[in-house]
Amino acid sequence: MTGNEQALTVDCQGERLVAVLSLPPAQAMVGVVIVVGGPQYRAGSHRQFTELARALCANGIAVLRSDVRGMGDSTGAQRSFEDLADDVGALTGALRAAVPNVQRVVLWGLCDGASAALLHLHAQPASRV
Repeated sequence: MTGNEQALTVDCQGERLVAVLSLPPAQAMVGVVIVVGGPQYRAGSHRQFTELARALCANGIAVLRSDVRGMGDSTGAQRSFEDLADDVGALTGALRAAVPNVQRVVLWGLCDGASAALLHLHAQPASRV
């Protein structure tokens, strides 16, 4: 892995999301939020989210991956993908705050994570997408 990884917590509706931020050595212009869905946590099955984050980081992209509320090390009640829009919004905001040079944020997820990302985007005003 090139770059560095930082553990951080993100507030979401009064609960604490535990996250890992992967930062490339040079300033990142693009950031990716890995949206975890289903009964998974930030490493992903077979560590796929960890490996993906590190590969993207090695190519100059900042990546934030997190446990959503009620999963892994995050606090709160467990939720289905239909109720993760606040988590996705909080994580997107945290990435932008931590890496202010990022000009574009990509939401990436598998299955329920991808559905949660789409539901979050659908709920946003067009000017915020």
